[in-house]
Amino acid sequence: MQSKNLIRSALLVAIVALAYYTYTQIVANSSNNLTFSADSVVFKRGCLHPDSSCFRVAYRFPVPVGKGSSRIEKLIVNDFVGNMDEEIDRNDFAHLKDMLVKNSISYDSSYVEFLKQFGTGVEWYIDVDFTQILRTNRLITFRYEQSSYTGGAHDMYGYHYLNIDLKKTKILKLTDLFTDMDRFKAIAQKAFTVQYLNNPADKTEYWLADDGSLVLANEFGLTSKGLLLHYNVYEIACFARGDIELLIPYPDLKEILVDAYRKELMN
Repeated sequence: MQSKNLIRSALLVAIVALAYYTYTQIVANSSNNLTFSADSVVFKRGCLHPDSSCFRVAYRFPVPVGKGSSRIEKLIVNDFVGNMDEEIDRNDFAHLKDMLVKNSISYDSSYVEFLKQFGTGVEWYIDVDFTQILRTNRLITFRYEQSSYTGGAHDMYGYHYLNIDLKKTKILKLTDLFTDMDRFKAIAQKAFTVQYLNNPADKTEYWLADDGSLVLANEFGLTSKGLLLHYNVYEIACFARGDIELLIPYPDLKEILVDAYRKELMN
């Protein structure tokens, strides 16, 4: 009886192992076969000649194509919507485009009111575009760049990064990448000191923590050369200083990178 139970247990373990292996291979193959195209929502009022009143909107976003694309689609849509501080009931591209059209019409109404008060010859714009800056078997990183002017003292611009683990169908956070965040902060602090604080030509007054340490950026991206901490305008310095990029090479992070990502990023 005992031997039969052992055989059953062994068979169960084998079945579970086979199922897990099959699943991981399917996910791996589907992520490898994914490609990405671009889609957009464009809106325009006026813009007939260089001096005419003009309001233009262009939202551009990546669209996955291939097996497993529906899972990645949800991540992209949720991320895009979340960064606009909006909420939607469905997380598919059709619904996203509906939301962006409504968003454009709302801005257009504000623009019309603006023209009534301040006259013609005014240009408003919102541009959101993306670039794929990394793609491996498992990982992909998109960088969004947004620039806009909708009244006020000056235009605005900013960057947002979307880092996806295609196998886990997950948007990555810094804490997913490293085994020791305290060590990561120390490495980032050293890199910032070398690249910026110790640069005699840089007279910027940086906004640091109360103890003088670096505050980690809200945005980060995975690149072919290293991890990029990207500080948008007003994040750690005045608008005139502009955005600040802090690139930390992967060899400096090797000891604290999670095994799966170290193999992926340092091959």
